[in-house]
Amino acid sequence: LSDRVGRKPILIVGLLGGVISYLWIAHAGSVYDLGAARLFGGLMAGNVGAAFAAAADLADDKTRARNMGMLGAAVGLGFIGGPALGALLIGHMPERESFVLVCYVSAVLAGLAALAAIVLFKESLTSQARAKSGAQRLGRLAMLASRPALARFVIVMFLAIAAQALMETTFGLWADKELHWGPREVGWTLAALGAGAVVLQGGGAGRASRVLGERMTLLIGLVLFAAGFGGLAVSHEVATMAASLTALVLGIGLSTPALNALIAAQAADGERGAVMGLSQSASALGRVAGPLGAGALFDHLGPGAPFGVAAALIIGALFVAQSEPVKDVVGA
Repeated sequence: LSDRVGRKPILIVGLLGGVISYLWIAHAGSVYDLGAARLFGGLMAGNVGAAFAAAADLADDKTRARNMGMLGAAVGLGFIGGPALGALLIGHMPERESFVLVCYVSAVLAGLAALAAIVLFKESLTSQARAKSGAQRLGRLAMLASRPALARFVIVMFLAIAAQALMETTFGLWADKELHWGPREVGWTLAALGAGAVVLQGGGAGRASRVLGERMTLLIGLVLFAAGFGGLAVSHEVATMAASLTALVLGIGLSTPALNALIAAQAADGERGAVMGLSQSASALGRVAGPLGAGALFDHLGPGAPFGVAAALIIGALFVAQSEPVKDVVGA
């Protein structure tokens, strides 16, 4: 849709829809009402794909990975700061009023983001690109079927996010079982993991892509990704866990911007919204599919089993990513 009407309208509508969703949640009177509010909020989350498409619009071959890394870093900061702000607002004795306050603050933040999009964001999609979009409109499944390179990178996105979601779902259980940690230690560790990935995505990933090329940066990141999960699968102490998480930070920080850049590179001017929407759909599907069966793996095969499966998913992604040469631009 953003390929036809522009990035700015989709960003604004999505953010204003988020405001409505948060206010709806604050006043939900039943589980069904809450579910409907979350469903509406999910429908409005399509603006994420438009945001990544805008980042691709504003980039050339040399700056694509940097732009994707900076946007990914901003998203990561939100994932770190959001839960921290929520915990601060709820406090130690959560009551209904505290959760309502969190919803109100979330609505205000979404409203401020919408205002920033209205005032500060200049439409990045040219009229020529919109005309191309209308002339060469292609269904998403048809697009994947006709472009093997794009299909491979979308599969890599799904596998990588599914593995990451699998780890995030079970890390707290693993830390309790192996290290006797509580929620505080787990929270700080995951926050540190996210912060490290944010820093790397915001700076180092772009430089690595300029030197090594986006595809090689992706492959190196996936190798580190798999090593980190493999290390966690056999880890029983803090030292080996720290080394494994360091590899994970490097893997996430290098592979994510490079993968987004490679996906964006498969799109013509009038297709970036559709292509980045495919990427975000694969990411969302991975976040749903990853945790499925995580508890059963933990209970029946041991605490490290979910991490072993995550490592296998990343190894699969690595094979898919390098299965056929893909045109890549290496900056000077």
